[in-house]
Amino acid sequence: MKNIKLRPFKDKNIDAIIFDLGGVILNLNVRNSIDAFIKLGFSNVEEEMGRILNRRSEENPGIFHLYETGLITSTQFRAGIRKYIDKNLDDRDIDRAWTAMLLDLPPENLSLMEKLSKSFRIFLLSNTNAIHIENLHAISENNHGFSSLVKLFEKAYYSHEVKMRKPDVGIFHYVIKDAGLNAESTLFIDDSLINVQGAQKAGLHAYHHPSNAGLDQVFELI
Repeated sequence: MKNIKLRPFKDKNIDAIIFDLGGVILNLNVRNSIDAFIKLGFSNVEEEMGRILNRRSEENPGIFHLYETGLITSTQFRAGIRKYIDKNLDDRDIDRAWTAMLLDLPPENLSLMEKLSKSFRIFLLSNTNAIHIENLHAISENNHGFSSLVKLFEKAYYSHEVKMRKPDVGIFHYVIKDAGLNAESTLFIDDSLINVQGAQKAGLHAYHHPSNAGLDQVFELI
């Protein structure tokens, strides 16, 4: 018997849940990275980052889209960033600006994942990249005593590893097939409306979660 109730989907037979990472489990503020890059001299960073935030990357893929779909390495990403900035930068300067958006992992979210795993199959699906994942592991280790979020989930799917990004329907089909899921009994949770719409096109139930809001809006312990 499940000891957790799904508030918005109480009338659905849900047996698996796919979580977004940033803005849902991990608190996120993209503006921090935009401001940090501007301080470094990357004057049109908002336009470049907007290609992935507003799904303009398909028509003219920029540096961030290429990196988050695994089409360039971290070394190539840093070299690409330097082309936008009229000065030499240490790798650490670029990494600090790029990871400034990553905030904290609320312990209550991690505790909830452990509880959910006893009642549901749970997965992680994130548009991300190698530098962010390395930094996230450090946050996990320093603040919570474990080196990877993967242990909380049956499997984690990262865009740079599967070479696709949300909201493309293909990445949802990939996860459904790889994990052996039934879309009709699977819930996807993301703070981006366009990603939610992509999941719905793939046949998943989907919930648009307010960014950095508590997950108690979705789950109720019973």
